[in-house]
Amino acid sequence: MKLTEGGRRLAAAALVQSLGIGLFMASSMAYFTRQVDLSANQVASGLAVAGVVALGISLLGGVLADRYGARRVLAAVYLGRGVCCAAYVLVTGFWQFMVVTLCAVACDRAGPPVLQALVAVAVPERRERTRLLAVVNVVRNCGLGVGAMAAGVALAGDTQAAYRVTLIAIGLAFLGGAVLVLRVDELAAPAADLHADADTDADSEPRETAERAVTARVLPDARYLTLTALNFLLFSFDTMLLVAMPVWILEHTDAPRATVSVLFTLNTVLVVVLQIPVSKLATGRRRTTRMLTWTGAVLAVSSLCFAASGAVAGGSAVAWLAAAVVTLSLAEVTANSAVWDLSIALAPEERRGRYLSVFNLSVAGQRVLGPVMVTGLLLGSGALGWVVAAAVLVAAGFAAERVARAAGRRISEKGLVDA
Repeated sequence: MKLTEGGRRLAAAALVQSLGIGLFMASSMAYFTRQVDLSANQVASGLAVAGVVALGISLLGGVLADRYGARRVLAAVYLGRGVCCAAYVLVTGFWQFMVVTLCAVACDRAGPPVLQALVAVAVPERRERTRLLAVVNVVRNCGLGVGAMAAGVALAGDTQAAYRVTLIAIGLAFLGGAVLVLRVDELAAPAADLHADADTDADSEPRETAERAVTARVLPDARYLTLTALNFLLFSFDTMLLVAMPVWILEHTDAPRATVSVLFTLNTVLVVVLQIPVSKLATGRRRTTRMLTWTGAVLAVSSLCFAASGAVAGGSAVAWLAAAVVTLSLAEVTANSAVWDLSIALAPEERRGRYLSVFNLSVAGQRVLGPVMVTGLLLGSGALGWVVAAAVLVAAGFAAERVARAAGRRISEKGLVDA
């Protein structure tokens, strides 16, 4: 796939900042517990509280993107994350850690929808937008892996100086991402500037009426909100992989413990290999919305494979688990491709940033609430929990397709956005 100049810069920015994230993810826990003298429970509780609070704060990113332009806001988000990483060098206690972490997580949550809003105005062709986001996702996964491996230098040294140099390097990585983002051209003006060159007399009343309508509509329309809620269920693949899979393997199957790391690696490889090819299937409203049904169905198959792995032993259990992760990975790349396209296409241009920020709550909410749901409802019920989850996911995928098609027809009739 040949990227535009702006697309290459966005991909490069994603690579640079994902290297920083990988470094941070692999080294931060050791730094906080061994150098700042925080307990593991303090770090975990701080991250959990910050994640919940940041859900609401992150909505500001979309509002600001609509008003000031996605490019400037995304650059500010990357810069904010860099400053937060550097600020960890000065943290000496729990409450300082909480303040910096809240700011960092808020920037982290605000980033993805603002990135989508920037792609929407930087890439004119709808099909190319989805492919660019697929490239960004692949690049991000590779960067995370390389960053995590590079963190081994700090972990091996295990000194305050090594960790602080690593944190400064992470901050510089985010700064580099911000600089690259600022060099991306926006092909459409932000909503606040759409009428800047229009005559102020003849059309002032229609313009003021339109602006009042934009301001009054804070939340997306009912169909978009419904699709957001259904996407919360479809994006459970993330929680299934990170929480349900390791717990299920260790507590409910006879598979070797090493199976967990092998299957994590398998998922990473499959996502990197499949994401771009699968994104090419997101062409046209009918096929793209149908991918939501496919997502639910494939997730259901994965759930049933997990259930089957608990009823057999040895190699058979490993085989069922491998099948579960393969189908889970396929569902992940299918869901990504579909929602990247639909979340942008179904959002009115003048309110695209806030629409995407609200839609991103389904992903961020899954990260906050998903582990509780998985451990309390799914895993607590054993194989029956997986069977019930399969039924729910099939229904969610089918319903999401119907809602997305209805929203697309409405947009086509009114000519609100490109459908």
